[in-house]
Amino acid sequence: MNIADTLRNHAHRRPKHPAVVARDREISYAEFDRGVDTAARLLHDAGIRQGGVIGIALNDTPEYLAYLMAIARLGAIVLPVDRRWTAGEKERIAEHFGADLLLVEPGDEAPPSVRALAPDHDIFGKPLPFPDSATPNAFVDLPLAFSLSSGTTGRPKGPLITHGNLYSRFLIYYVTLTLTEHDRFACSSPLYFGGSRGFSLCILYAGGTVVLLPPPVPTAQLIREVNDYGCTSAFIVPTVVRRLAEAHTGEGHCFPNLRVMISTGAALHAEDRELALNKVAPNLINFYGSTEGGGIAALTTAHPPEKARSCGKIVFGTRVRILDEHYQDMPAGEIGRVAYRSPGTATSFFNDPEASAKAFRDGWYLPGDRGYIDEDGFVYITGREKDMIIRGGINIYPYEIESILLTHPAVTQAAVVDMPSAEFGEEIAAFIAASVPTPAEELEQFCRGQLAAYKVPRRFEFVPDLPRTSMGKIDKEALKRRLEEKP
Repeated sequence: MNIADTLRNHAHRRPKHPAVVARDREISYAEFDRGVDTAARLLHDAGIRQGGVIGIALNDTPEYLAYLMAIARLGAIVLPVDRRWTAGEKERIAEHFGADLLLVEPGDEAPPSVRALAPDHDIFGKPLPFPDSATPNAFVDLPLAFSLSSGTTGRPKGPLITHGNLYSRFLIYYVTLTLTEHDRFACSSPLYFGGSRGFSLCILYAGGTVVLLPPPVPTAQLIREVNDYGCTSAFIVPTVVRRLAEAHTGEGHCFPNLRVMISTGAALHAEDRELALNKVAPNLINFYGSTEGGGIAALTTAHPPEKARSCGKIVFGTRVRILDEHYQDMPAGEIGRVAYRSPGTATSFFNDPEASAKAFRDGWYLPGDRGYIDEDGFVYITGREKDMIIRGGINIYPYEIESILLTHPAVTQAAVVDMPSAEFGEEIAAFIAASVPTPAEELEQFCRGQLAAYKVPRRFEFVPDLPRTSMGKIDKEALKRRLEEKP
């Protein structure tokens, strides 16, 4: 099993079917398979062999996807590198993960200590043969990619995902998320993101069409392009979901023809989900998972409205447990540590035994989330273990407070963090982005009407926009630093 193998079959059975559509061109499966061969030949000629580590810091183009598949075809390992990083950031990642080569765009600054290559060969226009003898066998357990998780301090953690792991994740995308070979899949986030990369490879493995619509583009343009290109499915990060809803001022949905829209990568609060279902797309799946472990649960429009604050039902092929502090199973409805496993789950972090010992236990992955499973089998996340606020000995989960704040008509974004307190150890601070000026007193009274007194934020900070990590998640460490700088 090699995830690039099916490209041969697609090139034979549907050679003219579009594999990748970009804003300026369309690449058929026959062209794409030849392009993958050419990219593999170029990498092979550069000395890359099975097990070699290739960093990719390229633009979001058909070439990016072709090089991903070429690395797979060679039996080498993908190291995702954000092109927006500085040369120093790229160097630290490349050195830590032992990159043999870093693919960069012409003119980009490359780390001096890492061998870099700026591909200038027209892989789709000038094909080169790639000998099958250069492709190793027995791929199912062969490492394929470092699936970097987003850290706000230090370097990202990187579990190694095998060809078999990724195939098992594809099965979740096909069975639970309903992606098929008939889809025209809109990819509107950078391919550096694990979700964008994984869903796009899944579509190519099945023989569907990936429509690349990467940022930055105005929201109105994204709406127009998804419709004009006839997209039937899409991956939209939660931060963009609200922007789409706010930008759509007409009747109905801005994406009326989408068969399914998938939202993942960060929490999609129930209020934003309802807004999306009313204004963005008629069929939304809120997908809860992680780069290390794959999918956990999915909330669909078929689920009853009273479960809207859950993450949905456990996905295909995955087992989920809720554990206490002694790693014993907890009864339904009680909050504890989330643990899960599937054939798509990694087993450790690369070169980080201390972090691996905390996150991987007896074949189970602990993502650092706290939550519970109700009697109907729906999974609920109450917050991150590291985000949990302990005020006077009471555990407080920021996600709950954020969800309440987002129901206020003026609040567009909300993030809750802890701040030091001499009296209680930790206190609650809320960062708010609002559509109109709103007094802190008004938000405090709003919270008091829906939360216990000890959960009401003691401090409100107003910002035009919340800071985000390179993965698009709210950077809560940056918010805590702001509190320290502004006592």
